[in-house]
Amino acid sequence: MSVLLHVCRTCRHREVSHQGGDRGYSACPCCRGAGDIDPEPLLVPTWAFPRWEAEPLYRPGSQWNAGTTHRLELCACARCFERYRLGDDTGLADASSSAQAFLGPTATGSMNSEALEDGSETR
Repeated sequence: MSVLLHVCRTCRHREVSHQGGDRGYSACPCCRGAGDIDPEPLLVPTWAFPRWEAEPLYRPGSQWNAGTTHRLELCACARCFERYRLGDDTGLADASSSAQAFLGPTATGSMNSEALEDGSETR
């Protein structure tokens, strides 16, 4: 499922990388501090095989990757809910077409991407 995440304007890592115990898991010097977190959420698209179709958005405030050690409680701020309410699928259809064109119709399996809508990646 695609998600909305807040990222640091300086290092482009997720907001959670700048919080509590997660600070120790990164060699990024910026992540060891509070960071400059962008209040505007960014769309992190994910795709479903075999057709590389863009997955719908997770609801803000829900758990992403529930049942795994990578579980993350998604932000429930007003801006995230506003983009969710508007059905913000911006870039999902285009991203799906690009991925399918790159990999071709024979790709199978499942993949979660961490690429942001601006082309950068989260960690």
